[in-house]
Amino acid sequence: MSAAGLGLGRLTRSATRILAKQANGFHLLRIDGYSQTKTVLPGHKLSCNGFNVGGHSWRIDYYPNGRDTSANHNAISLYLQLTNRLPQHLQARYRFSLLDHGGNAAYELPAANGTFIPVPEVNHYALQNAGTQPGTGCGHEEFIGKEELERREHLIRNDSIVIRCDVGVAEIGNSWLAQDELNAWEDGEESEEEGYEAPGGYGAPRRRNRRKRRADDKEYVKWCLAQR
Repeated sequence: MSAAGLGLGRLTRSATRILAKQANGFHLLRIDGYSQTKTVLPGHKLSCNGFNVGGHSWRIDYYPNGRDTSANHNAISLYLQLTNRLPQHLQARYRFSLLDHGGNAAYELPAANGTFIPVPEVNHYALQNAGTQPGTGCGHEEFIGKEELERREHLIRNDSIVIRCDVGVAEIGNSWLAQDELNAWEDGEESEEEGYEAPGGYGAPRRRNRRKRRADDKEYVKWCLAQR
């Protein structure tokens, strides 16, 4: 419907685009001194530096002796946490794996979907106690047993292990597609003057001047639909 149809005179027009696309990324966490991390108490974690995938902030929490203090302490726990400042829930797909000496995924659990609630950032150099509220991240309480890990010699090199975390999330943003002033060109009257003042210089033939006009609503909508 045009502005005239609404009886409102000149209509202010604008158009916005919301763009959603899949964003994928990964982060590597190398644990140097793996044997020493086994002295960390159950329920305590070591966290990586924050990293970004899809415009969101994430971190990996590594529990050398498990996150659940009442569970079996013979397994490593791994959890992915969302650390955005805005308290907005987010769904993402994640997968943890252990890399061999060549950088290949030699041990992994299947990818999974999870709903994440943001948690505060932490000092990744300090031991973090999970306490009674272990957080809202997603991951694996028993990612791999320590005995199994240590039997697989290709996963430990110079007392180091490398954890890879893959993250896939929808990246959503918006931008202006068009604002009100969209002008079209139309031909005007023929130029009456020749010589230096005529368009094209001295002696140039007469030609029609071009002037701007405001595109009507139908042209405006067509232009917006054609944008990519």
